[in-house]
Amino acid sequence: MRTAFLYISVVFLVIGCSSAKKTVSPEQLKKVETIVTNKSFKIDSDWAFPMVTSSLISLQNAGFFPNTSTASMIDITSHNQYFIFNKDSVNASLPYYGERQMGAAYDRSNSGGIEFNGVPENYTMNKTKRGDYRIKFKIKDKNALTETYRVDVMIYKNMSTKINVFSSHRFKIEYRGKLKELDKDAEI
Repeated sequence: MRTAFLYISVVFLVIGCSSAKKTVSPEQLKKVETIVTNKSFKIDSDWAFPMVTSSLISLQNAGFFPNTSTASMIDITSHNQYFIFNKDSVNASLPYYGERQMGAAYDRSNSGGIEFNGVPENYTMNKTKRGDYRIKFKIKDKNALTETYRVDVMIYKNMSTKINVFSSHRFKIEYRGKLKELDKDAEI
C-alpha cells in the first residue's frame, strides 16, 4: 500500500512539474527578436523592487505604501513612468524608492525619480544561452549632471522584462514589467 502511494505521488509530481513549463510560440520569439534588434521598444513596468533598508521598513510600518505593496515590492502601475528605447536614444522616467547615498542639489524639475534622456555609453546587447536578451549601458541623469546610472535590462522570451538600475548616488533598484513595441509615430 505504501509503495502504491509513493508511485502515485511521483506520477502526480511529474505531471504537475511538466505542465508548469510555459512554451513560447515561434511567432512570439521572432517578434521579441525583431523588437530588440531594431532597438525600438518601450517597457511598461508594474513593480519596483528597492533594496530593503530599515528606513523603508519604517515607512511600510507607518502605512506609507499602498495596500498591495511592501518595502521590498512596490506597485507602480499608477505612476506615469516610462522606459523607451528608440534607435540610439534611451528615455526613461521611473519612480525611485530607496536611500540616497550622496546629497543632490535642489532642482524643481527633478521629481526625485530616475530620469535620463540621451545616447547611452558602453552599450552592449547579448543573447543568452536561453534565448533571452541582456542590454547593458551607462547614462547620465537628466537633471543631476553628477549622477550616472549603470543600467542592466533583461528581456525574456515571454516579453517580460527586468530593469536593474545602479546609481552613483543611490541604492540599486529593480523594475519588472512587459516589453511593448514602440509606436511608429512615437518621439522621444
